[in-house]
Amino acid sequence: MIKWIVAVGALFAGHAGAATLFSEDFEKGIGKRWQPVKFEGQTAYTIAKELGNSVLQAKAASTASGLGTKIGIPVKPNTTFSWRWKLDRTPPNGSEDVKKTFDHTVRMYVAFKGGLGPPRTVNYVWGNKLAAGKTFNHPSSGRARFIVLQSGDAKAGQWLMEKRDLGADWKMLFGSDEVPSIVAVGLMTDSDGTASTVTGWYDDLVISAP
Repeated sequence: MIKWIVAVGALFAGHAGAATLFSEDFEKGIGKRWQPVKFEGQTAYTIAKELGNSVLQAKAASTASGLGTKIGIPVKPNTTFSWRWKLDRTPPNGSEDVKKTFDHTVRMYVAFKGGLGPPRTVNYVWGNKLAAGKTFNHPSSGRARFIVLQSGDAKAGQWLMEKRDLGADWKMLFGSDEVPSIVAVGLMTDSDGTASTVTGWYDDLVISAP
């Protein structure tokens, strides 16, 4: 428990002097602002307790659905998105480049305001095969672009903290210096393509800016 307290303290120390624009710690459950994003079946999203702390647990059993919430946040320089996540395993035979087996146990996404068509999204995934640091497009849409932050099962069962500069990631993936406003934040655990059962956990989502 001491390690967990120290780790969380280190995470939030990074927000010192920054304004919190969005946050979710799931201590009050899954609020009404979180709406289902349905694709194939329904992943089970529930609140679990770990050392007295509430976390979001997502269990996919050959299912694919997410949770998302609409927000409106302009992206200023050094706007960051941080969160914690954990998984039990990556989907067996899951891939990053084949639509049929495009499953990920934990995935975060940020949607940006756009013109015609669906919003463009920056997605953060725990990869199946690609190494951490790699980027790729969704196999069926270039409007959804991905950054691999963790990969494989070597760190399965461990809570890991992530923190990203949203403007820098937008520019890296979409090549534009003009960063649109954020219109939604979401997460997704899916395993329909691999017909497997996987579980992911999420907590302490924070968007902040100086």
